[in-house]
Amino acid sequence: MQKTGIDRWLQKKYIYVTQVYCNTLPHHIPSGVNLDETTEETGGRYLYRFTANNDRALNELTAHLEVENITYTSRISEAGGMKAKLFNNPQKSFTMGVFWIIFIIAILAVIFSGLPVKMWKELSVQDESELETGGKNRQPGVELLEES
Repeated sequence: MQKTGIDRWLQKKYIYVTQVYCNTLPHHIPSGVNLDETTEETGGRYLYRFTANNDRALNELTAHLEVENITYTSRISEAGGMKAKLFNNPQKSFTMGVFWIIFIIAILAVIFSGLPVKMWKELSVQDESELETGGKNRQPGVELLEES
């Protein structure tokens, strides 16, 4: 199923995490950026890994690294957990799933509220003119069933 714009925004906001790798620490680390020492599992080429929580912190960090002439590389990875299971399913659109659930709940609420029965009773009442004349103003060929 095709992802909607809201799905892509949710993925960008809650799933994708930008990580910046470098060998030298800058003098100033912006707020919203976490610093970790890398392990051999990450490739072993870089000593430090910065994880940015938002775009503003990432832009500020890369600006500091460029001003101080520090070589760096950035990678985008996916966060795990429940958010990833909800927002990052390639087979389903989270937004469309929520839309269908709300739509079905609304239809069930209308059905169980008794609104269709009230509308049917209101629309199926005989006209006042038919009630007064006893049904003599009916069209020819249309017969009403008599109550026994």
